[in-house]
Amino acid sequence: MPMVFPKGPAALVMNCQTDIPMSDKVNLRKEVDEIWATFFKKEVERAKMTSAAIRISHPEGGGLITHSQGYGFVFEKRSDGQWHCLEDDKK
Repeated sequence: MPMVFPKGPAALVMNCQTDIPMSDKVNLRKEVDEIWATFFKKEVERAKMTSAAIRISHPEGGGLITHSQGYGFVFEKRSDGQWHCLEDDKK
């Protein structure tokens, strides 16, 4: 779904669930990179957007009441035409 932000360009946002706990950032990133490379990047480019986010969540609990933890990975297209994950700037 597209989202409009008051500061910055609009972005295409994908919400998804994973079996990987949010504390396992290495494997979360591997899963997000696979989603990005095999599917979502093409959709973002088709929508002619220069910003995107993959919001991934891990449901916890069972039965009628559950809760989940989540994390967002933001990608932006740089002036040289290359995509960059802003998570890389945190290292």
